[in-house]
Amino acid sequence: MSDLKNTPLKISNVTIQPGERITLALPTPEIYTFAPMYIPIHIIHGKRTGPTLLVCGTLHGDEINGVAISQKLLNLRLLKSLKGTLIVIPAINVYGMMTLSRNLPDRRDLEGNFPGSKTGSFASRLAYLLREEIFSHITHCIDLHTGESNIVKFPQVKTSLENEENRSLAKAFNAPVMLDVPPEQGLLWLSKQDERPIPTIIYEVGEGLRLDAQGIKIGVNGVVRVMKTLNMIKDTAKQKKTHGSIPLEKAHMVRASFSGLSELFAKVGSFVSKGDKVAKITDPFGTEQRGEVLAPCSGVVIAKNNLPILNEGEPILQIAEMKQTSIDKIQSWTDEGKEGVKFEPF
Repeated sequence: MSDLKNTPLKISNVTIQPGERITLALPTPEIYTFAPMYIPIHIIHGKRTGPTLLVCGTLHGDEINGVAISQKLLNLRLLKSLKGTLIVIPAINVYGMMTLSRNLPDRRDLEGNFPGSKTGSFASRLAYLLREEIFSHITHCIDLHTGESNIVKFPQVKTSLENEENRSLAKAFNAPVMLDVPPEQGLLWLSKQDERPIPTIIYEVGEGLRLDAQGIKIGVNGVVRVMKTLNMIKDTAKQKKTHGSIPLEKAHMVRASFSGLSELFAKVGSFVSKGDKVAKITDPFGTEQRGEVLAPCSGVVIAKNNLPILNEGEPILQIAEMKQTSIDKIQSWTDEGKEGVKFEPF
């Protein structure tokens, strides 16, 4: 990497000098009460040139794990020798976080409104603002997510794996599993821009409005590994042997065939074989067993619904197919999890 002196960076009419670390408040589009709203943005602008990495969370207001990952990341001492620039937005959707809601004041989902419009809805205007003020500066992006409320996600990285740079970031992050997904999810549209594709990955773990300590630690370690791969920070720690991120195939959503009380047998992160009984549904007002739920394929349980009362058609589990050669690796992850996974130090 070049060891040239960095140049000043200007965001939201604020100029950040090389070697400076600041927190600025980006004003959001106006809401109908005229109350001012701001998005806190942390910027560490290294003295030397390098990539500009964006780490952002809470695109949906109930996704709190990204906030905790951001906090722990910003407190790391190794950022003092940063090359390039680190931009951290713990909560993009500050309105949703205040109201414990996934969506924005106009009841729209920010995720589906990129790249945005200067004259559109609140969601579209916010997407446009982020594109102009933040995305125009970055070279790489890590988008932090969780499952919805009551939907628990196994630690996973999602990206468009056909993009070589995306795949490199996903491998470096080293979550237990990684999935190939279309570029419409989260901020993955960034990696498909015609004029300037930006390598982007999504990290998902846990459920909405809940903190997942293990998933947070995996997330912080993952961001640090990506920064080391990009030569933004020195890789001084002795490398420890890791399992490596296991690529998964097509994901299947298992839905309730009947309404009733759902009892789950499969755990998140566990391997199931096609035809295994993963749940049963019973009549909540009696003892009648309405039906068993069988795994439609062999694979890893990457998400589950914690709600025991389900309506017909609602999701119970999500199972992602995997190659037979990876079974031992995923079972090893699961076995370690029972005792508490040991992660490499920062």
